[in-house]
Amino acid sequence: VFSFPPFCSSIKGNMFRLVASARAVSVAAPAVRTALAPRTVKVFQPVASRWASQMTDSEFDAKWVEYFSDETLSSRELRRGLNDVFAHDLIPDTAILNAALRATRRVNDFATSVRVFEAIRDKAQDEQTYHFVVDQLKPVIEELQLSTPEDVF
Repeated sequence: VFSFPPFCSSIKGNMFRLVASARAVSVAAPAVRTALAPRTVKVFQPVASRWASQMTDSEFDAKWVEYFSDETLSSRELRRGLNDVFAHDLIPDTAILNAALRATRRVNDFATSVRVFEAIRDKAQDEQTYHFVVDQLKPVIEELQLSTPEDVF
């Protein structure tokens, strides 16, 4: 049996009141809550994730080309969009990459343009795939005077 030390005699009474009042509240609260406001059960519909949506390839491409073509796109929104595009298990179409590279030039974000090429390299299965995509983007790279990571390092 537990007993309080002699110097805690005032705590003994206070502890009992504290425990008793907490117990009384926890026992009485459900009855009061039920009487005042009946409980409602909320049923949440599952939210379809942005990756699980059933979107065709052309719709996906059009969505992201439109996103990156927005003239009011900030540097932060551009990076967020690139993160979302590269989160998919694919190399984005050259039309998307074209629009994204034009957006990096529009917001004057050189580092992000280099990161686009790094992300393509990460997503590519091999060097041939990477060089194929970069070759497809050569006209845009030359027009916008961008640098690939190979040019920088």
